Formats: sequence, C-alpha cells, structure tokens
Amino acid sequence: MRLNAKILLVLLVAGITGAASCTKDKLKHEVLDPEQLVSGRLAGTWAHPSNIVTPDNVPPEVFGGMRLVFTTDASGNPSQFLAQDCPIVFGNAGAGAWTVTGTQDSAMVNVTGVDPLDEFSVKVTTSTLTLSFYMGWENTDTKATGQGNFKVTLARQ
Repeated sequence: MRLNAKILLVLLVAGITGAASCTKDKLKHEVLDPEQLVSGRLAGTWAHPSNIVTPDNVPPEVFGGMRLVFTTDASGNPSQFLAQDCPIVFGNAGAGAWTVTGTQDSAMVNVTGVDPLDEFSVKVTTSTLTLSFYMGWENTDTKATGQGNFKVTLARQ
C-alpha cells in the first residue's frame, strides 16, 4: 500500500509538471515589417544578365557577367551586399551593406561600400530580379559621355 502511495505521488507530480510546462511554451506570432518582407524576397544570389536595356551608344556588355548576392541577418533585415563581375556598375570593391524600402513589386535598394551605383529600383518575382537605374556614363575609347536609363534582369540561383 505504501509503495502504491509513492507511485501515485510520483505520477501526480510528473503530471502537474508536464501540464505546467505545456502552458508556458506559447507560440509567438511575429509580424514582419515591410522591409523584412522585401529583404526576404531579395535575399539570395542573382546572376545571368538578360533583357538588358542601355542608353544609345552604351553596349550591353556594361553589365558584364553580373552576379549579385543579398544577405539578411537572423531577424530578416538587410545585411551584406556583394557584386561580382560587374566593375563598371558597382566598381571594384563590390561588397558593402544594403537597405531596402517599398514592396516586392516596386522597391528601392540603397547600397553602401560600392560605387558608382549606390541606388537602384528592383522588381522581384519568384525567379527573377529586375534592376533599373539612371546613371551617367563615359565611353573611355571615344570619350563620349552621357546619362540614361539602364535595366537588367537577373535569374535566381
């Protein structure tokens, strides 16, 4: 009888402890802000330039073999930006930080640590990223200069 009372007491304590631990672990529902939502869509690697639009007298090769990488931190906020194989657009440094405003259909990205391009608009789909920007240019062979709209589409890697 005494053994049954001990077993009953142990089961009672275990049941209360188990029930109490279940009520403490509630799911947290965090609502992401618009920047985090767009950052999540942009995060990743984008490459293979296509659908290139440049001003007259500017060859599409200005984009080179463009490859862009956007990373986010643990909270989903913009973190690091890396540009490869496109020194005319993003310079030789090619790495920096980034911020974003807007929506996935119409967002503005600002990058620091790269030049000459430090701001561009983007449109993101599940498989493509379209960059658009206005920039001055100079043809180093002919010394011709100008300004104009540039646009390129990259594929998600």
